[in-house]
Amino acid sequence: MIRALIIDDERDARFLLRNLLEQKFNKMVEVVGEADDVDTGITAIEETSPDLVFLDIKMPQGTGFEMLEKIPGVDFEVIFVTAFDSYAVKAFQFSAFGYLMKPLRESELSDLLEKLVDKTKLEEGKSTVDRRIKVLIENYGDDKKVHKLVLSNMEGFKVVDIENIIRLEGDGNYTRFIVENTRPIVASKNLGEYEDLLIDHGFFRIHQSTIVNLRHVIGFQKADGGQVEMSDGVTGKLSRHRKADFMEKFF
Repeated sequence: MIRALIIDDERDARFLLRNLLEQKFNKMVEVVGEADDVDTGITAIEETSPDLVFLDIKMPQGTGFEMLEKIPGVDFEVIFVTAFDSYAVKAFQFSAFGYLMKPLRESELSDLLEKLVDKTKLEEGKSTVDRRIKVLIENYGDDKKVHKLVLSNMEGFKVVDIENIIRLEGDGNYTRFIVENTRPIVASKNLGEYEDLLIDHGFFRIHQSTIVNLRHVIGFQKADGGQVEMSDGVTGKLSRHRKADFMEKFF
């Protein structure tokens, strides 16, 4: 059973989430308390020691991020609850945090909880949350640029600088990241999921199985229908139907 705490300044929002959890997910989750701002949230966390906190971003006295920064040694998983904020959502995704959009949807809540029902996965999440919070806060900085990406794998997770990623190679349900000055990293998501994340951040899918960081493209060869030269010396095939879009990135 997951012990959950709800922190949100909107009374109706807390009621709706609590009611949904107690009516539909009572075999998975026990709601151990509620809070409505940063200070009461910190107190509630100290008193209840939750496994999971549903956390609003914008609250009186500060943000949910600021509240997390005030807690030494965060040892609970976090699901953010927010009204539409496309940049915040992107920051959550890059930092490997779950999120719920208001108004809440039962199906989306179910998907997130299913990932946490496995006690091993929940404990792994709790053990890495401090580092992921640091990445989240950096990615939600004032410059509105995503700097880092958390890659989950069988051993735990790796944090990589976006600009250091050379390319991504698809392998079924997994993705191999080729990164400057480190060994390849195999992440437990498929290539399509990472394409959705990175497409607006200087990355381009040159082939069904390959996404490249345009910062690391050093050349193009017309031979064999099109070959893309990368900064690590590797040449990748460019799909014919992607050639025009690729060339447009440079000209």
